[in-house]
Amino acid sequence: MRFLLLVVCAVVLSARPALADDREEARKAFAAGQAADKSEDWQTAIEHYLRAYDLVPHHFALYNIGRDYERLGQLREAATWYQRYVEAAPPSGDRDKVQILLGELKVRPAKLTVKSTPSGAKVIIDGKKVGITPFTAPIRGGGHRVAVELDGERDERDVALEYGEPETVELTLKAVSLSRPLPQRNAPPSSAQGILVVRGDVPGALITINEMPAGTVPMSIPIAEGQHRVKVTSFGYTPYETTAYVTRGLESSLDVQMTKGGLGSDVAGPKIQIGYMIGTGAGVDLQGDGAIVLFDFGVRVGQGDAVIRVGKAIGLTAVDFLVRWAIFKTRLSPYIGGGYSYVASNDGAGSSSSGGGSGWEVVAGLRFDLTRGAGTTFSLIGEAGVRTYSGISTSSGGTDSGIFVPFMGSLQITFGRTR
Repeated sequence: MRFLLLVVCAVVLSARPALADDREEARKAFAAGQAADKSEDWQTAIEHYLRAYDLVPHHFALYNIGRDYERLGQLREAATWYQRYVEAAPPSGDRDKVQILLGELKVRPAKLTVKSTPSGAKVIIDGKKVGITPFTAPIRGGGHRVAVELDGERDERDVALEYGEPETVELTLKAVSLSRPLPQRNAPPSSAQGILVVRGDVPGALITINEMPAGTVPMSIPIAEGQHRVKVTSFGYTPYETTAYVTRGLESSLDVQMTKGGLGSDVAGPKIQIGYMIGTGAGVDLQGDGAIVLFDFGVRVGQGDAVIRVGKAIGLTAVDFLVRWAIFKTRLSPYIGGGYSYVASNDGAGSSSSGGGSGWEVVAGLRFDLTRGAGTTFSLIGEAGVRTYSGISTSSGGTDSGIFVPFMGSLQITFGRTR
């Protein structure tokens, strides 16, 4: 028994001791970043989050860095950090939202400037007249065909707008032969491609083809011949997924009808993390009842858990009903809790209980998640508490009451987590 207690305590106390100072510095740097965010000093906040991440890598810092770059209007840099967050974070509703945001950042409106020699030419974007050169306007990101026309002369060019970055197109007018048709917007750029036209009832929904962002609804997409996996997503709608078949040199159409909300929506909001938990450990009663062995099981929901614990000391057996809450969402966090306890006393080893009592209990301790993820989570718990009880029978036939002060360490396993 004592050996088990020593082993558990040793593991708790020795968990990465060399990095204790780094964790404290990282916590301070992260807090400084949050303070800078409140002051809308995004660049300073980024520097603090970078410092925190260098000391103790964590996906929360990656997300905050990406968010602040987005606030600064540096969308390409923001996408780089959001992508790192997606790769580092465990599966969750928040991570799914950031995955969708990555595609939306790429097609954010960008300032497009069109100039021509000579000026005063008609500007045509994707077959629609939009102005006269010199022309400047915000245009939704993605691939566009830009043309200018004046007095029977024409020039045109394909342009790709990404991450809200401004783009300038300079065209020189030249004579157009009337004996041949003008190039069409939807003509395949090569003989090995076709056109996939995606329409739908939710304009602006993100189109992903083969897990790569391709644009937003509605859109005509030049794409290689063959079979492609198409997914269309938008906030508040159930994702639409299908397989599209594209034939070389031909146009294939896809009409997307989306359903609002519903189970299975990737963007219905963050889901609560739930895990079923079991644990075992050992401890000692500081009031003198000796060594303790314990077993507990329950449910872990987000930062909190509700457990039923069975513990046995030399002269007592206790069943505790506890609710505990971790103060922080970090891997290492203090927690507090409370509940109600039923205590039974024994006359001696091997005898049945001679009496029982009950009372309230408060606990506090540290929880360190050795692993985290969508599957199994292993956690170390170090906990102390105070338990009052009354009504326990004594050898004289009366009743007794008192205080039980346990100090315990345990290993807990959380499994079957859903999000």
